[in-house]
Amino acid sequence: MAEVRAWQITTPEELDRLLAIRITVFVDEQNVDPNNEIDASDYAATTRHVLATVDGVDAGTARLLRKGPGRAYVGRVAVHKWARGSGVGRVVMAKIHELALEDAAADGTIRLELSGQEDAIGFYTQLGYAITTGERYLDENIWHQDMHIDLRRAEEA
Repeated sequence: MAEVRAWQITTPEELDRLLAIRITVFVDEQNVDPNNEIDASDYAATTRHVLATVDGVDAGTARLLRKGPGRAYVGRVAVHKWARGSGVGRVVMAKIHELALEDAAADGTIRLELSGQEDAIGFYTQLGYAITTGERYLDENIWHQDMHIDLRRAEEA
């Protein structure tokens, strides 16, 4: 069985590696404008990025943007085509959830929001996300819907 590993990046080299995944998935595969793919949030001190590998090969990524106490935004979730269906996306999102809970509100909760591509709604639903309004919109000529999940930190023993 393949070894899937995900972690919060800490170096500029790791950032370059995950940006390469996003360029392949969003720009090359999905025709997103390259000028819109990488933005100032990628370099903000408060942004947290996750990189995942399969057997040591870069495979997936996502980023977490803080939006205030108990709120955060998950974005730029991308998995290389060859790694889809391998569990990489689940591992990336589990790490994102773990990092988000570190910033939970005083009551131990956090609401994560995301703009899900309609082709990926089933994936997010399996993780516990719900469609927020059901309103569809085009972003980079790809249909999206807003989704959210409310997480709670496990009780301290």
